[in-house]
Amino acid sequence: MSYLALYRKYRPRTFSDFAGQEETTEALRYQVKSATFGHSYLFSGIRGTGKTSMAQVFAKAINCEDLQDGEPCGKCPSCVSFESGAQMDVLEIDAASNNSVDDIRELRENARFMPAYSKYKVYIIDEVQMLSGSAFNALLKTLEEPAPAVVFILATTEVHKIPETILSRTQRYSFKRISQSAMMQRLSYIAKEEGVDAQAEALHLLCEHSGGALRDAISLLDKTLSLDRTRLTVEQVQKSLGLLGRERIHRLLLSAVKGRIDEALEELGIILREGKELTMIYREILSFLRGILLSRLVKEDALIENLLGYAPGEMTKEYDSLTSEQLDELIGIFDDSQRSLRFSLIPRLHLEMALIATWEKAHGPVQVEVKKVLEKRKVEPIKEEVAPPKDLDDYTPYWQKVLDKLKASGDIATYAFLLEGTFETRAGDTLLISFGADYDFHKNRVNEEKTNAKISAVASEVFGASLKVRGVSKEETPLDPEERLKALFGDASDKLEFR
Repeated sequence: MSYLALYRKYRPRTFSDFAGQEETTEALRYQVKSATFGHSYLFSGIRGTGKTSMAQVFAKAINCEDLQDGEPCGKCPSCVSFESGAQMDVLEIDAASNNSVDDIRELRENARFMPAYSKYKVYIIDEVQMLSGSAFNALLKTLEEPAPAVVFILATTEVHKIPETILSRTQRYSFKRISQSAMMQRLSYIAKEEGVDAQAEALHLLCEHSGGALRDAISLLDKTLSLDRTRLTVEQVQKSLGLLGRERIHRLLLSAVKGRIDEALEELGIILREGKELTMIYREILSFLRGILLSRLVKEDALIENLLGYAPGEMTKEYDSLTSEQLDELIGIFDDSQRSLRFSLIPRLHLEMALIATWEKAHGPVQVEVKKVLEKRKVEPIKEEVAPPKDLDDYTPYWQKVLDKLKASGDIATYAFLLEGTFETRAGDTLLISFGADYDFHKNRVNEEKTNAKISAVASEVFGASLKVRGVSKEETPLDPEERLKALFGDASDKLEFR
């Protein structure tokens, strides 16, 4: 095929081409320059940070016939054959598909022979953590007694899976996540070389969604340029990555903050019908809230723009009614909410509850606004005389009446939180509601002072006694029968006979 992907086209050819790995490149270049390199290396780090590329440049450099201050010349027969893929003495092995002990034994046999044309034979073993236990043992023997002209370079994304015996026999270099500034510089260079007029904010957005992996950032750039190879705009990046953009996130959040919950939930419904991913929505909301918070804490405009990749502008002033503490709480609410998505039967419910909580944090419990959206009609609470239950088996249906009263009162938020819990028991003057491990957010909301007081008041009315309500985790040990009776009857329980 004629087109070459950008990450391959701009793959580093020399040590100076690497971005954000200065400590590693300087150390390896000095070893090459002074001819003091070892026989085995381990490169570890997340994907897309340059491990395999560094191994290739290092292999090319130690075989170069005309080094230029520790850099491969790129012109000698060894460098030319390497670039063309005809270098017989540099072998790359994918341990994910060649992970058996027989594969490593074959490698050991071949490693005994001298290089065909070059000064050194180099084995680059990628994803080395995929080797079997027996294969690692076979490799260990080779590392302990290496041939005189052989160099091994192991690369891994999961260094904790490598046996200590292997680690102790290699020089280890950790490849860190690429910094935002280093990534921006590299992407700007590629865009310029490709003749693309790129907006700085658009490049910053690509870096932000790359997770610190430069290869991912370049691949995202390549994907976005498929829309227009002459310019790169924020709108193009948003379209390519499936993002909503700050304007739309602002509209969604502002509706919730101002109490227009019906508008917020309607906007969220439209967004989801467009096929947007919930995880991406959460990420954009958290990024937006971070921007508001930083714009308050950091006074220098240049520093804010460097941190965010854009100037906050007038948009953030519409959130002046929120204190920094409230913003911090909102970030916690959305962060906790997105953690519950994985095991949820109704994922969108978590985001809806987080939007409702946004209004509650700013002004207090939501009642009428949510009722308009979810019920569409007014429901009058039914007053009825309720006799308090006489024994434990009667409590569950009475708890259902508590839920019904909360729903009828229009407090849909509290009702929704309690739906995720299970009525366990009554312990004295306390009703225990248990929540699973994935619903800590709901449990904490139930135990908040204002919400808890409202639930306790309704429960007291239904049960005909002064009661409290407490949310607990399912893992908490329930009361045994004797403790439960003692909680119910006090000292009189000593007179009861257990059978």
